[in-house]
Amino acid sequence: MRSEELEQWLLALPLSEPCEIDGERVYFNIADDGAELGLILLPHPSDAQITEAIRAGFQGALEFEAGLGIGEDGALLLNRWLPQAETWFDAADALEDLLNQAGLWRAALGYVTKTGIRRDTGINRAEERLRAAIKGDTP
Repeated sequence: MRSEELEQWLLALPLSEPCEIDGERVYFNIADDGAELGLILLPHPSDAQITEAIRAGFQGALEFEAGLGIGEDGALLLNRWLPQAETWFDAADALEDLLNQAGLWRAALGYVTKTGIRRDTGINRAEERLRAAIKGDTP
């Protein structure tokens, strides 16, 4: 996509309501001094998934520029504050980072079932290192 096309596409996205980008539900809520850019990581997380997110969330926020939160509807969110951002175009780079981080978080949280039991998913060493990096551990 050319730069002008990308800009037009981004500027056409709705503000302050979730929309779908690359299979992810993302939102851009404008405030007086910036905007919150976020995505819905898990629409209905279990208590075990929330516990795991809390455990890894602080380290993830240190490693990346986005953090985890719980939406008013109980969804697990990955979000980031963007000072002085007013349009989706202002958030383009941060959006790309957020979309990439969503995959990492899902890998880290996806192996916790709704009941809190860790699934035996045949995780390979690369996935273990990825999960450890998100949590701030060393494998």
